Amino acid sequence: MPSMPNAQIAQINGNSLAFYEWGEKGNPVLVCLHSHTNSAASWREFAEFASSKYHVFALDQRGHGNSEWANDGYARVKFVEDLSEFVKINEFETITLVGCSMGGWHSILYTVTNQSVVDRIVMVDIAPEPSPERLQAPPAAPAPMEFQTIEDGFQWLRSGNLLASDERLHEEAESRLKQTGSGTWTWKADLNGFDNPLPDMTSTELIDSYWSAIENIQCPIFEIRGAESGLVSDDTIDKMKTLGKDVTYIDVASAGHVVMVDQPGAFIEAIRGFVGL
Repeated sequence: MPSMPNAQIAQINGNSLAFYEWGEKGNPVLVCLHSHTNSAASWREFAEFASSKYHVFALDQRGHGNSEWANDGYARVKFVEDLSEFVKINEFETITLVGCSMGGWHSILYTVTNQSVVDRIVMVDIAPEPSPERLQAPPAAPAPMEFQTIEDGFQWLRSGNLLASDERLHEEAESRLKQTGSGTWTWKADLNGFDNPLPDMTSTELIDSYWSAIENIQCPIFEIRGAESGLVSDDTIDKMKTLGKDVTYIDVASAGHVVMVDQPGAFIEAIRGFVGL
C-alpha cells in the first residue's frame, strides 16, 4: 500500500500536531487541510503530484489523525489559531491553501484576516452553508466507536462511500483508525469532542462569518464539488460568485464529499490549472 512521509510534530497552542511534508524548500508553499474525522493522508496523491512545483504541507488538525486530542476544545477559532501559528513558526511569507470540508472553512477564516499571506484558496466540496436538500436529509447514523478488526472498519467506511476504490478506502481505514490495547480498533479522531451534526450546518453566527469571509477575501477562490455530493448547491455557488471577488468552480464526476479520496486522478486534473501544475 502507498505510504505517507514520516510524521513530524509541531507544538502548536499547547497541543502536539502532526504534519507531513513533500517537495523542496524554497518552492512556493501549499498547505492542505483535511475534512472532519479525516486526516492528512487524504491528500497523499495530490501532495505527491504537487510536490514537483510546491513545498507541500498537510496537517493532521487538532483532534485528528496522529495529532493530539485538544485540551482546549474544537471551536473554529482554535483551528484557525493553529493554522496561524503553523504559518508563523515556519516563517511562510505566502501560501496556497487547499481545504476540504471543515478545512475549507478554516482556510477562508484564516485568509480574511491574513490577506497578504494567502495567494489563492481551493475549497473542496464546502461553502458557507449547506444545500436545503442536505439540511432536510435524515441525519447519518453515528459512527461505531469500536471495530473488531480493521477490515470491519473498512467495511463501515465502504457502507457510506461507494465511489472510492478498495485500495484507497483501505488506505483511509489505515490512516483513520488505531488499534487499542485489547486488540480492537477505534478512531484516531476525537469524535466525542465534536458536536454532531456540526454546528456550522445551522449556526447563523458561523454561516454569517463564512459569507463575510467570501465577500471580503481578495485572492482567487476555486470551488471543487463532488458531483455526487449534493452539499453545495448551484444557488450557493452563484451567491459565492456574486459576493466574492474572484470565485470559480468545477464539478468532479463520480465523486462524493471527499473528492480527492473518491477520484484522486480526476481531482488532480481539476485543480492543476488553478494552482499552476
